[in-house]
Formats: sequence, C-alpha cells, structure tokens
Amino acid sequence: MKNFFIKNKAYFYILSGVVLLGTGPLFVKSVDAGGTVIAFYRLLFASVMMAVPALKKKDVNTGKGKKPATLIWPVLGGLTFALNIALWSVALKYTTASAVTLLDNTAPVWVGLFSFLVLKEKHGWQYWLGLAATLLGAVVMIGVDLFSGSTEQMTGNLIGIASGISYAAYLLVTQKARSTQNSLRYSWLVSTFGAAALLPVNAAIGGFGNPISLQGYLLIFLMALSSQVIAWLMVNQAMGELPASISSIILVGQPVVTTILGILFLNEVPQAIQLAGGAFCIWGIIMAQRSNIQV
Repeated sequence: MKNFFIKNKAYFYILSGVVLLGTGPLFVKSVDAGGTVIAFYRLLFASVMMAVPALKKKDVNTGKGKKPATLIWPVLGGLTFALNIALWSVALKYTTASAVTLLDNTAPVWVGLFSFLVLKEKHGWQYWLGLAATLLGAVVMIGVDLFSGSTEQMTGNLIGIASGISYAAYLLVTQKARSTQNSLRYSWLVSTFGAAALLPVNAAIGGFGNPISLQGYLLIFLMALSSQVIAWLMVNQAMGELPASISSIILVGQPVVTTILGILFLNEVPQAIQLAGGAFCIWGIIMAQRSNIQV
C-alpha cells in the first residue's frame, strides 16, 4: 500500500511538472521583450528563489569515496542552459509555441547522435529508426513554412532545432555534474551562472534598451517560479521513484500540453500536416530514448 501511494504520488508530480513546463511558452509570448532579455530575467529570478534552500542543503560529496564538488560542471551547465533558454525564447518570438517546444524536446536524439559520433557508443535499430522519424517530422514541419512562404516561422523553427541541440549539450554536462552536486544545488548554480552569462550578452546587443512593464516582470517571475523551479523539482523527485522508461515517455508529453494551450490561449492552430510531422517527431524521440534506457 505504501509503495502504491509513493508511485502514484510520483505520477502526480511528473504529470504536474509536465503541465507546468508546457505553460512556459505562453509566458514568453505574453511578454513584450526580446527573447534573450526574458531568458536572463527567468534565470535571475530562479537563482534568487533557490538561493537559500540550495545553500542550506548538503552536497552529495559528503560521503566516503564521493568525488569532490567542483564548479567546472555547474559553470558549463549554466552556459549551455543559458544558451538553450535564450534560443528557446528567441524562437518563440518567430514561430508557434508547439513547434518550438517540440523541436526543443528533440534533445535526447542529439545526445544519442553525439554519443555515437564522439564517444563511439553503439546504438540499436530503435535509435536509428527514432532519429530518422524525428528528422522526417522536423523536415515536414519546416517544409510547411518554407512552401507557404513564411520565412519568419521557418527562422523560428531553425532556431528551435538549435535550441534542441543546445539542450542536448546541457543534458550531457548535467550527467557529469550530478555525480558531485545534489539536484537543488546544481539547479541553483546553473541558474546563477546562466544569468551571469546572459548579462553581458544583453548589454552588448542592447537587450536592456527597451524597458519591460511591471506586468512583464511579473509574468517572467511566474514563469521562473512555475516552469523553472517548481516544475523541475517535481520532475526530479518523480524520476527518483519511477522507471526511466516511463518517466522519459511522460516528459515527451510537454509538446502536447503546449499545443493544446497554444490552441486555447494563443489561437495557434496547427495544420493537419504539421500535426503529422509533430507526431513523427514525438514517436521518434520516444524510440530514441527507449533504445538506451535501462528499466
């Protein structure tokens, strides 16, 4: 009975986390500011919110035989995550929330490709089938905008693919970092270093030139609280209780949530062929993930 409650609580956590993650694009599209500026304030607010609990929590390197904590991986994590959030936010200014969220979630496919090309790891037929399906789905989605003459949406989709690749880099760095940092401390450091990295970038490109309204700051704060802090804490907690094969598939539901919210609140109704391309992408991502998951 106790195990049943724990597992069901984990399902509640991960499903709630996916829903909260899916709301992120709505906040970005509702704020009248550049994508890189929104990314900076999102990470800054998240860093402030997590600072006290993160500093109070002991690190995972306190036990015997544990590797000493190092800032190298959190710094790299902050840089790659800042790049990911910046590209994701910029892409949302050009194309639909559903397209960006889906393309950003292709990260596991790029992780597998990197491990094959650089780390010389071997993959089974499931991964390669998943890669082919994901690429086919992405080509269909981008092709629709190309043939319709919508260069703005096509630009956003291409940036969305770059966002997915940068997210893959963040996942690879995080695999190394989590051996020396607990989840909360690492998330805080990533947000802090990420905000620090985006500060000079925005200063250099004039990102702070246009003032943000009080409502805009409030929306970014709410996004940081829901999508950055609460959502990932719930997801991380659930992933410690659920099999990786199940949690990874549930996480792919994020684009579905965003698509539904985009239709309801942003009037972004995908074409049938775009839905087909998106379905191919989601199926391909699931196949690629399952090919390397130990249940």
